[in-house]
Amino acid sequence: MYQLLNIIISKYLLSFYYYKDIILNKRDLIAKESGYLEKVHVMSYNQIENFNGLEINICKDEINAIENYFEPHDKSYNESKTEKKELIELNNLGYCYQYGVGKQKDEFKAFEYYLKSAEGGNSDAQNNLGYCYQNGIGITKDEKKAFEWYLKAANEGDLRAKYNLGICYQNGIGISKDNKAAFEWFLKSAKEEYSLAQNILVNYYQNEIGIENNLEEAIYWYSKAAENGNKGTEVNKTKAFNLYSVAAKKKHVIAQYSLGILYENGEGTGTDFEKAVYWCNEAAENGYQIAQYNLGLYYKLGIGVEKNEVKALEYFKKAADQEYLDSQAALGFCYDEGIGTKIDKTKALELYKIAAEKGHIGAQINLGLLYEYGEGTEKDLEKAVSWYGKAAENGDAAAQYYLGKCYRYGKGIEKDEKKAFEYYKKSVDQEYLDAYSALGYCYQKGIGIEVNITKAIELYKFAAEKGSGVAQDYLGDLFSYGEDIEKDLEQAVYWYNKASENENEAAQHSLAYCYKYGIGVEKDEIKAFELYKKSAENGYISAQNSLGFLYIVGKGFDKDLEKGVYWLQKAEINGNGVTYDNLGICYELGIGINKDEFKAFELYKKSAEKGYVNAKFHLGYCYVNGIGTNIDKKKGFELYNEAAKVENSDIVDFLKIFYENEEEIVKNLTEANYWYQKSADDDNNALYKLGEIYELGKGVNKNEIRAFGYYKKAAEMGCINGKYKLGYYYLHGLIVDFDKEKAFNLYKEAAEGGNSDAQKILATLV
Repeated sequence: MYQLLNIIISKYLLSFYYYKDIILNKRDLIAKESGYLEKVHVMSYNQIENFNGLEINICKDEINAIENYFEPHDKSYNESKTEKKELIELNNLGYCYQYGVGKQKDEFKAFEYYLKSAEGGNSDAQNNLGYCYQNGIGITKDEKKAFEWYLKAANEGDLRAKYNLGICYQNGIGISKDNKAAFEWFLKSAKEEYSLAQNILVNYYQNEIGIENNLEEAIYWYSKAAENGNKGTEVNKTKAFNLYSVAAKKKHVIAQYSLGILYENGEGTGTDFEKAVYWCNEAAENGYQIAQYNLGLYYKLGIGVEKNEVKALEYFKKAADQEYLDSQAALGFCYDEGIGTKIDKTKALELYKIAAEKGHIGAQINLGLLYEYGEGTEKDLEKAVSWYGKAAENGDAAAQYYLGKCYRYGKGIEKDEKKAFEYYKKSVDQEYLDAYSALGYCYQKGIGIEVNITKAIELYKFAAEKGSGVAQDYLGDLFSYGEDIEKDLEQAVYWYNKASENENEAAQHSLAYCYKYGIGVEKDEIKAFELYKKSAENGYISAQNSLGFLYIVGKGFDKDLEKGVYWLQKAEINGNGVTYDNLGICYELGIGINKDEFKAFELYKKSAEKGYVNAKFHLGYCYVNGIGTNIDKKKGFELYNEAAKVENSDIVDFLKIFYENEEEIVKNLTEANYWYQKSADDDNNALYKLGEIYELGKGVNKNEIRAFGYYKKAAEMGCINGKYKLGYYYLHGLIVDFDKEKAFNLYKEAAEGGNSDAQKILATLV
C-alpha cells in the first residue's frame, strides 16, 4: 500500500514540473518544510483533476488515494505548526528574561524557558541552552552538557551551533581538543554565510590549523567575512594587510587589488596612495576588472598619480569590456562630460542604458537626465520619469529629488504637488543638499503642504550654511522682498554674495541689480556690469537681457549697440518676457538695429502675453498711436487699464524692493496709466512724464532705453523739458553716440524756453 502511495505521490509531485500555471520555482522547493506543505495543502480538487491531460496521468482512484493520504496529514500539519510557534515563543521569552528585554532580568527563568523550547526540538533554544551551560547562566556550569546541546542544535542545522561546536573542539570545551574537527564545524557554519566562522577559517588556512596551508582559501574566506560585515576591528585589518601582503607578492590578483585598497584607506597600515596605485596597477595589468576600474578613478581624480583623463578613460574601457558594471557607468560619464575624449551623448546613452538595465543607480539617474533634456536621443520625459522612478525605488536620494521635480512641474507625468513634496522630503531625510531648497520652497509657497515660512527658512538656512547656492539665493530673495519676514536689504546682499561665490547665476543677477541701484550696498555700476556679464555667460536669461540693456545704455562703461542687441536676441531665443519688451524698444526706435515698428509690435505683444507690465503699456501705446499696427484706441486704453491693475501685475513683488508699502505701487501705476492716456491727446508733457516714469521706475520697471524714447518724442513735439533730457543723453553718450554739438543745441533750445537746469549746464558748455 505505502509503495503504491509513494508512486502516486511521485506522479503528483512530478506533474508540477509540467504544469506551467502552478509550477513551483527553485526557491519554493528549497523553502522551509512548513512552507512546502502549505503549497501542497492548498491544491484544490479541480487543480488536481487538470493533471489528467498530462503525459504522466493520475487516475481518479489515485486522486482519491492522495486525498485520503493528505486528509489526516492536514490535521497533524496544523497541530505541528501551532507547536512550532509555541516553541519559538518559549525561546524568545527565554531571551527576554536573559537580557531583561521587556521583562525583569532573571537568568534562572531564561534557562527554564530555553530548556522547555529545546526539549521540544527548537534548534535556536538548544544552542542558547548550550551557551547557558557553557557560561553558567541560570544553571551550574557544565561544559560537557554545553557541548551536547550545541551538537543537538548543529544536527538540526543551526549555523551558530556549528560555529560554537568549532569553538568547543578548538578550545577543548566539553570535549577533547581536535583542530581537524573544529575546522570541519567552522567550515560547515561558514558555508551557511556565518561571518564569524568565515573569519576564523582565514586563520586555519593561513596557519595550517587542522588543514593544509592554502592562501587562496584564506583570502577567499576573509573576503566572504568582510562582505558579511565581519571587518570592523583593527585586529582584522592588520590580519588582512599581512595576509594580502604575502599573497600579493605571490602574484595573487585579488590580493594585489585588496592590498591597494588597504593602502588607499590606511587600514592595517598607514595611508599610502602611491602604493595603492602600484598594487592596483599590478592587479589591473593581470586583467582584474575591479582593479582596472579603480585605477581609472585614480587617474581621473589624480590620486597617488598625476591626473590623466585619457588614461582614466582607457582603464574604464578595459573594465567595461569585461562587463564590470561600475565601469560601464563611469565610461558613459566620460562620454557624457568629455573626460579623456570628445563629448558623445549618444555613446554615453548607450553605456548608461547597459548599466541602468543591470540596476546601476547612478546610470539610471544619468540616463533619465539625458532623456529629460533630449541629449543623445530625442527628448522623452516619460522615459526620464521611468528611470528616475527605478532609482528612487532603490532609495537613491538624488533620484527622489529629480522625481519630485517631475511631479512638481508635471514633466513626463501628471502634475502632483503632494507627491512632489513627498519625494523632496524623502530626499531631504537622506540629507541630499539640493532637495532642502526644493522642500523649503514648498513650505514657503504652500506646494503640496500648508505654508510654513518658519520651516522654509529653517531648511534654506541649513542648506545655505552647507554651501547650497540655491538656498542662499532664496534667502536673499526673502530678505529682499520682505515677505513674511522683516525686509533686510543688507542680509539680502549678504546671501546673494554667498550664492554668487557658489556660481549661482540667479544670485549673480540679483546682486548685480543691488549694485546697479545701490540696494543694501553702495552703488557700483561697474561691479553690476561684471556680475550681469558673469550671470549671462552662465546662461541666465534675465542677466542676458540686463547685459544687453547695459551695452545699449553704456552707463559706467563703453557703449556697444551691437553687443547689446546680441545679448537681447540671445535672451529672446530663450523666451524671456522682459527681453521681448527691450528688444521691441530697439526695433521701435532703431537702436543698434534697423528700425522695424512691425517687429516691435510683435515683440511687445509676446511680452504682454507673458504678463510683463511694461510691455502692456508699450503695446497699448502702439495701438493708440498706430505703431506697427492699425490705430485702435479702445484696445490701447484697455491695455493701459489692465497694466495698472496691481492684482494682475507680476512686477508688484519685484517693486516691493523699492517701496515701503503696496499703496505706493498702486499710486505710481495709476500715475503711469494717467500719463499714457494723456499722451493720446498729443500732449508733449505727457510724453515727458512717461519718460520720467521709466527713468525713475515709478510703478514700472526702470528702463532708460524706453525713457530715452519718450523724451525724444516729447522733444520732437516741442517739449522744453524733453529737449533738456535729450541733451543729457547726447552729452553723456547714453544710448546714442556722444555728440556735444547736438547736446549744446538741445540745451540752448531748452534754456531759451525757460528751463533753468539747461541754462546752468549751457554756461559750462560755452
